[in-house]
Amino acid sequence: MRKKLTNAPVYYTLAQVQFNPVLDLDNFVPAIQSKMREAHFPDFKKEVFQRLDFPVLGTEQGQMVPPTMTTQSRYMFGDLKGQTAFLLEANVLTLQTTAYDTFGTFSGALMAALNVLHSKLRLDFVDRIGLRYLNAIQPLNDGEQISDFLVKEVLGLSQRSHGQLQQSISETAVLTNAGQLISRVIVRDGQIGLPLELSGSGLNIAPQFTQQQGIHAIVDTDASFAQREAFESSQIKDRLMALHDEIEASFEATVTKHAWAAWA
Repeated sequence: MRKKLTNAPVYYTLAQVQFNPVLDLDNFVPAIQSKMREAHFPDFKKEVFQRLDFPVLGTEQGQMVPPTMTTQSRYMFGDLKGQTAFLLEANVLTLQTTAYDTFGTFSGALMAALNVLHSKLRLDFVDRIGLRYLNAIQPLNDGEQISDFLVKEVLGLSQRSHGQLQQSISETAVLTNAGQLISRVIVRDGQIGLPLELSGSGLNIAPQFTQQQGIHAIVDTDASFAQREAFESSQIKDRLMALHDEIEASFEATVTKHAWAAWA
């Protein structure tokens, strides 16, 4: 594991653990909220949304089965600065932050929240564990280009365009011993932002990433382990570490020595 960088490029991090459904979750939320407030996550919100559920096979006795609409609740526990938040649903806990420090601090916060849930809900199993990092690749000094920071394999034709670049995307998916890993590199012209599926996070992105305009890249690395296992805190922690190691190795293969020197 590399030492902490002075100008680290990570600007958004997400970890998620999917567990057995708890359909009476509403009854436990007051006790959970009390513990989360003690852990300095006092900003509490409840969202109610509609979800469209499609039948697995789509037919019943030769007739098409229409999808059904279900109502679900989601609870948010956020910090005072609007930079870190937990999202809790009936079968999943998500931690997201735009103020990433170290993996130890980040995973420690997730495990502490999971242990709070387990103490109240007595969780039985885990279905999926996921970890996702978004890194902003931006030239820091005059004369620098994106090609100074990224290896040529992920740049596509972004450096050869004769018009105004809109976007260039490189994606690689691999199966590792830790789980599936997907690495995307998006080269764009404009301002750093979040992918569409994350744009509703409501978290504040640090100004050093958003105040710059121009050609930049986002290295979006997502790793997940999907297999049902009995709920065991130490095993979940080990799975997260293994996913983190795969993400770190992938990122190291994506950026150049110049990039490490610039961020050091």
